[in-house]
Amino acid sequence: MKIKINDRSIELFHGATLKHALLKTDENLYRLVRDGKASIKDQEGNITDINGAAGSGFSYYVVNN
Repeated sequence: MKIKINDRSIELFHGATLKHALLKTDENLYRLVRDGKASIKDQEGNITDINGAAGSGFSYYVVNN
C-alpha cells in the first residue's frame, strides 16, 4: 500500500503501523514521536497513535508538540 508521511510517498506492506512508516521514512521522526516531542496527525488533523494501523492512501504529518 502507498501512504504519505510529511508529503513523501512511501510503500508499505498491508498491516503496517505508523511506527513502520516513520522508520522507513526517517528514524529521527520516529524518535521524536517516541520521546513525546512530536505527534502524528492524519490528513484530517486527527492525532493518531504510533502503533495504529496505517491507512492505504492516507497522508500523515509529524508535528512538534
